Amino acid sequence: MTLITKVNTNRMKKFNLLIVLIIGAVVASCSGEEIPATNEAEELVKTVNIETRVVEPERFESHLRVVGMVETSNDIQISAEVSGRILNYKVDEGESVKKGQTILKIDDSKLKQERARLEALTAQAKENYERLQKMYEEESIGSEIEYLNARYNYEQNNSALESITVDLNNTSIKAPFDGTVETILLDEGEMASPGVPVVRLIGDKRFIISAGVPARYADVIANGDEVQLWFDTQSSDTLTGSITYVAKSINQQNRTFRIEVLLPDGQNFYKVDMIANLRLNTLSEEGAIVVSEEYIYKKNDEYIAYVLSENAEGKAVAEQRKVTLGPSFKTNIIVRDGLKTGDKLITTGSAFLNDGMRVNEIEPADKSLAVQ
Repeated sequence: MTLITKVNTNRMKKFNLLIVLIIGAVVASCSGEEIPATNEAEELVKTVNIETRVVEPERFESHLRVVGMVETSNDIQISAEVSGRILNYKVDEGESVKKGQTILKIDDSKLKQERARLEALTAQAKENYERLQKMYEEESIGSEIEYLNARYNYEQNNSALESITVDLNNTSIKAPFDGTVETILLDEGEMASPGVPVVRLIGDKRFIISAGVPARYADVIANGDEVQLWFDTQSSDTLTGSITYVAKSINQQNRTFRIEVLLPDGQNFYKVDMIANLRLNTLSEEGAIVVSEEYIYKKNDEYIAYVLSENAEGKAVAEQRKVTLGPSFKTNIIVRDGLKTGDKLITTGSAFLNDGMRVNEIEPADKSLAVQ
């Protein structure tokens, strides 16, 4: 064997030895001494950072907002009761009037003439009746039928006279209550007729808001309930009123029932037909367990929530609780069963949990990621 061949053979042996040493080092680096670090990584992956809230009983309220309209119990159109030309108005539009004050006068000249004629006829009939009565009862002169006819004739004329007197009084149209002349519907000189409105009068002492409430709330709305109300056109604070009327029937067209809310006195900006916002209280319950619906989950046709607990090793874990739900309002919902006072409800991070999963409770101010 030549010298060159021996050298090459030695080099090959050294190279193979180096390869064996490298492989041994790699195997040694992957030995059991490094396994605990790997287990710790797996442990971190399975741990979820969470925030909690202690469950405490509180007051639960639900509300319904409806839109109503301002009305007054005294908003009428006054009609004439006799025919005649309107002579003049004693007040102008927008002017306030007192109960019994004359608003307008209708021409009564023809009625006065008719009254004079009936007065004469009534006087003549009375005199004839009294004469025949005396003759029949005291002197037995004349027949009974003549005496009765005279009596009936007098009564008819007297009744007609009384009727014309009423008509004359009705030529002066007077305010039936304190209020404001909102609209004059017929001008001076126009003819007024029975049943035809001549003026609109609005009372100014009792204002209400009427609104329609959906029929499904019929069992929770009652007389005397307190109502919060406000007007979009006003910058004043929210007012408080009370329900004074609840209808016994449902409107067939929009399936609502009417309510009336009495407006508080002392406000001068109320206007008939103003739009008002009403907030009705549909449910009040003290001592309820109230949870945000974002922490309630549906799983296998059941509703669940997660609370902070410990496993057999004393480590913090998420405990899955089946819950029974009650009424809800906006994002809050009552939990009837499944949670109790003092439970630590898992809030932030609950979306990543399963029953028994390891968790790490952090302070709410901690900006850590939800999952490590």
